[in-house]
Amino acid sequence: MDQHPGGPGVSETPTPEDLVLRSDPNLLDVDVEAPVARLEDFEIQRKLASNEGISSHLALRRGVFGFSKRVMLKVADEPFQKSLAVALRLTDEARLGMRLSHPNLLQTLDLGRDNDRFFLVREWVDGMGLRSLMHTLWTAGESVPVEIVLRVGVHIARALEYLHHLRGFHGSGEGIVHRAVTPSNILLSRAGEVRLATLFMARPTGSTTQIDGTHAPSIPAYRAPELASGQMGDPRSDLYSLGAVLYEAIVGPEAFEGGTHSDWVRFRNDEAARQTLRTADMEPRLRSILLRAMDPDVERRFGSASELKDSLRHLQSQLSRSDGDQLLRDLVARSA
Repeated sequence: MDQHPGGPGVSETPTPEDLVLRSDPNLLDVDVEAPVARLEDFEIQRKLASNEGISSHLALRRGVFGFSKRVMLKVADEPFQKSLAVALRLTDEARLGMRLSHPNLLQTLDLGRDNDRFFLVREWVDGMGLRSLMHTLWTAGESVPVEIVLRVGVHIARALEYLHHLRGFHGSGEGIVHRAVTPSNILLSRAGEVRLATLFMARPTGSTTQIDGTHAPSIPAYRAPELASGQMGDPRSDLYSLGAVLYEAIVGPEAFEGGTHSDWVRFRNDEAARQTLRTADMEPRLRSILLRAMDPDVERRFGSASELKDSLRHLQSQLSRSDGDQLLRDLVARSA
């Protein structure tokens, strides 16, 4: 039998049921059935991005009696027979997303299949990404207020705390490593909410399941050193990534090399970043937190997202009476 390039023993014509069976079994204890939703139920309003066979859109989901709802629609560019790896990514992301319920994580709404193209429906956040906010402020010659940096840090640490302690429906499992904490994956709403998005790189702690044939796909500027060396990483890898995001936000465009309009064109020189972190003009207690979060030695980092969250929240309470909620609302309203 001819083999699909997705890997040994993979048929050229898998069935949708095969996708569920071949997905990472640790992501969900029960199968996900493809719903009856069709792509024609969605009115595409704007294309957001296209990456590795998946296109993301702002879409309007229409229903009966004039019902409509804005959603984020992720669609495989090709039928699953031609791109099994992409279909598996969407299926795995749906399986994991349907387990999650946390105010700092995006909600997964649906998984569907139409003309053999899989699509994923996620909650839409009315606002902008942290990447867009940083780029907008820096282009205008402004900096990201420390109150916003701390607010983002506390809320994303809460999301990671939840993921890292996630258990299966029957008490099994050892938590989830997100593996893609980057500015574009942090969404800021007009209501002041902070959400962590994108689960396609997430894997159970200790998992050896590869993603698209590689051990650690990630965006270079925010990837923990152990991921860069080919390891799967553990929860402390996410803490490094969050530290790198907060470091960039507080230091500014010079924190990393490359343009500021996209995560994918930002590159980190570890030695230069740590030297910049030691000398940059910032609150000394924040500097200490970031140096620890971004320590290249995993054992010297914060031991948990909870510990990092508490350190950031304590500093937040000492520096300001406000948690940055209204300031974030104002900045998003002005910049989005």
